[in-house]
Amino acid sequence: MKDSSMGHLRLPERSKAKALYEKQLPAHKAALQQLAQEIRLILEQQGLTSAIKFRVKSFEAYFDKMRKHNTTNGGHRIVTINDFFGLRIVCPFLEDVETVSSLIAIHFELLETESKASQHSFREFGYDSVHHSIRLATHQRGRLLPGVKRVCEIQLRTILQDAWAEVEHELVYKSDISLPNQSIRRKLASLNATLTLSDLIFQEIRDYQKEIRRHGHKRRAIAVSNASHEDDIAISYPTANEPLARMGPIPSTMASHLEKTMLHALEAHSNHDLETAIALYTQLLGMQLDRKIRGLVYNHRGMAYFAMSRYQRALKDFANAIKYDPDSDQGYANRGLCYRVLKKYDRALKDFERAIKINPSRADTFFGRAQTYHDMQQYALARIDCEKALSIHSGYQPARELIKTLQTDLA
Repeated sequence: MKDSSMGHLRLPERSKAKALYEKQLPAHKAALQQLAQEIRLILEQQGLTSAIKFRVKSFEAYFDKMRKHNTTNGGHRIVTINDFFGLRIVCPFLEDVETVSSLIAIHFELLETESKASQHSFREFGYDSVHHSIRLATHQRGRLLPGVKRVCEIQLRTILQDAWAEVEHELVYKSDISLPNQSIRRKLASLNATLTLSDLIFQEIRDYQKEIRRHGHKRRAIAVSNASHEDDIAISYPTANEPLARMGPIPSTMASHLEKTMLHALEAHSNHDLETAIALYTQLLGMQLDRKIRGLVYNHRGMAYFAMSRYQRALKDFANAIKYDPDSDQGYANRGLCYRVLKKYDRALKDFERAIKINPSRADTFFGRAQTYHDMQQYALARIDCEKALSIHSGYQPARELIKTLQTDLA
């Protein structure tokens, strides 16, 4: 038998092939597991939580492919198996597939790339997937199995694409019944289209959440720049997982009046057009809103009033935010900030404590209470809260800066 790297070999009999397969299998699995661990580390460093599955082709599939190739090629005995090593990365969102694809291309020797989606017309059903073939860098001892190349096929899919591929494989490729009639084909195509649309909608929701988060960062900067104190201001904003996000994505042609008004208000707020933002928030409050959403809008309008140093108006809005959503830690924390700015420290502490009780995982709330303690010259308590903030978010710079100030104060 010639070396498999030359691509010319003789097919051994089944029993000998299986014995060789089982002998080499542990080394092959170890090589693939090593690759999976390497990829997992690369993804985790980028904050990606994709699932990774991997498999070595079974003996039956391997030998059957070898046999078919030998039968097809007659006496030439030329066999190449490029998908013996298989690895699948399943991503939550479409953009993650693109990101992972780029990372694979950067970190590995890319031999071939194929997009399965491009092989189907709009009338056809089939799974969407990006396939990369990379060089499998292993230091295993011994030869690869006959016909097997040192190549790994990496499939990149979303969760929905992966679900579709698994079901399609059972219904179509593993079935001993011929392809279904036209009615069932249309149903399969419709299901595939629905899953594809769902992926697009999920991505749209995620894009919307990123936009909301971006506006939140800009509003934070406005509040800080307009505050009357020289130190950092800790003001609480909704995150993408809180009530605002439940309003759903903002498709340009299908958004409700409420959603479009909210987005315009946030854009005006982020661009420091506070009068316009307040007018739009007020318009929203004239609509029929869920109680938590109403509380959220009051919280936003209160932040806008705070940025304009209209603290009494801000206090009223934060009180309404709490009224409509008693579990709003943001409402309590922001009202506590207002009381602190107005030097009503006892009320400020009471609100910060309530906010922490509702949600003890926000670094900015502990920092807000630390600032209040600092203003009250209770430096030891201020330091404890700064350390709590840093235990939640180690990169929370305002807390680090306040600790430096406290070290001077305590000297």
